[in-house]
Amino acid sequence: MHIAINARVLNERKGGPYRYTINVLRELSKIDRTNTYYILLYDDYNFDFELPKNYKIIIKKTKSKVYFDYIYLPLFSKNHNIDVWFFPKNTFSPLIKGKKVPVFHDIVYFEKDLNFREFKFFDNLHHSIMIPINGKIADINIAVSEFTASRMKELLHIPEDKIKIIKEGVEKKFTVIKDKMRLEHVKERLGLSLPFFFYSGSLSPRKNMLAVLHAFQKVQKEIPHVMYYTGGYSWLDNEVISYIENNNLKSRVIKLGYVSDEDLVVLYNLADCYLYPSIYEGFGLPILEAQACGCPVITSNVSSCPEVAGEGALLVDPRNVDEISRAMLKIVKNENFRNSIVKRGLENVKKYSWHKCAKELLNTFEYIANNL
Repeated sequence: MHIAINARVLNERKGGPYRYTINVLRELSKIDRTNTYYILLYDDYNFDFELPKNYKIIIKKTKSKVYFDYIYLPLFSKNHNIDVWFFPKNTFSPLIKGKKVPVFHDIVYFEKDLNFREFKFFDNLHHSIMIPINGKIADINIAVSEFTASRMKELLHIPEDKIKIIKEGVEKKFTVIKDKMRLEHVKERLGLSLPFFFYSGSLSPRKNMLAVLHAFQKVQKEIPHVMYYTGGYSWLDNEVISYIENNNLKSRVIKLGYVSDEDLVVLYNLADCYLYPSIYEGFGLPILEAQACGCPVITSNVSSCPEVAGEGALLVDPRNVDEISRAMLKIVKNENFRNSIVKRGLENVKKYSWHKCAKELLNTFEYIANNL
């Protein structure tokens, strides 16, 4: 079987789809030494693991994602005998030949009731047009959670028999660190002040950062904590930055900018709590990362967050600032409760595995190649 993977997300920012793609590739390379894989990229990429000989890296140098997706990949499909195409990001050209398997991380573009636009105009337009088309012509659509699968059925009218739920995993690097020297070294290098709350990721409206800041402002005089957040700058950050400046929070809410995965693990380990009361998530991978590091999690009681967090998090109404504030205080002041959350979180992550995810994907590829 010949399998082609549109892996161009590896040439882009290290968000959720990036983590998904690299972890699936890593695990597939361990379990499948028989089928031929074509890993398609539009720039160079250095893999931190060895790919077997049946994995072929194809690089088509271009700065245009449109050209890569809608011209180059269809031409590639005509010139190669590809049995299955795998799209870790769910859009693709209908002209591509072969069985098609897109991954739906979420369908936030179609959640009109949320009343916000997360993406720039042309990105939003492109996905709004192509996702419904791709969902209908795909042979199997992968949903990363039961929640996402339910929204695909309701909003995109994709039949249940064309959706397969394959949940994500958590990397082994996310773990409880017992090396005190490692923790202290990163603490000093980043200039961290303990105790602190932590958030990592974008500041898009659905991440609900303004509500988190409002909640933190209400309790800041009752606790000694600062709050650290990571990430680069995007077009949607101004409202959050203005709130911090206008409410005299600059000394208590501090941006770390980009941090490496190694430092991210340490931040989870050192934090008193990971704050993730997101309004909308298709999966919510940081919940598992924090749990695996023994960090208590406050997350929302909507979308996929309760499904992913299990019993290992404190759930809140993301639109209720007072509820988020009370959750912060409960994590800080109730040590027994905090310890129970940590224990249940560590148990919860055992249910999730990138190896299991890759194995289920491979079974799906083989099924559609032989039966559809």
